[in-house]
Amino acid sequence: MEIYAIDTSKPEAEAHYELLLNQVSLEKQQKLDRFLHREDALRGLYADVLLRWLACRQLKIPNASLQFTYNAFGKPSLLNTPAFHFNVSHSGKWVVCALDDHPLGIDIEQLRPIDFEVGRVCFSDTEYAALMRQDADSRLSYFYDLWTLKESFVKAEGQGLTLPLKSFSFELRAHSFIGFTTEGFTTEYCHFKQYELDQEYKLAVCAAHDHFARQIQQVDIATLQSEVSTQAQL
Repeated sequence: MEIYAIDTSKPEAEAHYELLLNQVSLEKQQKLDRFLHREDALRGLYADVLLRWLACRQLKIPNASLQFTYNAFGKPSLLNTPAFHFNVSHSGKWVVCALDDHPLGIDIEQLRPIDFEVGRVCFSDTEYAALMRQDADSRLSYFYDLWTLKESFVKAEGQGLTLPLKSFSFELRAHSFIGFTTEGFTTEYCHFKQYELDQEYKLAVCAAHDHFARQIQQVDIATLQSEVSTQAQL
């Protein structure tokens, strides 16, 4: 497994935007043009370009040869590449991408104030009870620990919102212990790891095995732009 990250708040992200825009599909370009906020467009573009760069580099094929397909729930994959699996997430200034030879899920979230009543809807009863037992200073952090873990699992399963959020539950203890239980179904995606990329964010990965990346590799935007342009010409 490998995990990569790009900080889209750096000046280079805006400086290389137009050049990198030519490396994504026309459909993607049109979608980016419809965003009202520039930050959304930056995240959307760099999520696509980062994935394309990694795919080209690992599969030894040019960008133009990449063909994406989607399952019934909208989860993307690359056509005719059964051993190349990926998942992308972005929030705030960060874009992250995880690669593996098995399906996986990754989620990153910026820590922002939230109404904890949301937990009644998206958390199991035991998760919500544990959340409300946290003291005021740690409750927000705990909320996003649960949120990113649950999102990473949903994304690994690839069933979208058809998978009830209350049908599986996490238990968080000291020493990074992550307990996981499901109700009424079995799954192979029962290995989880949290990473600290930024103190203002939470990040979690779900996989079918416990061979997680040791660290997150941050990608230099100028290098990305240069190499993506070269890949496009292959």
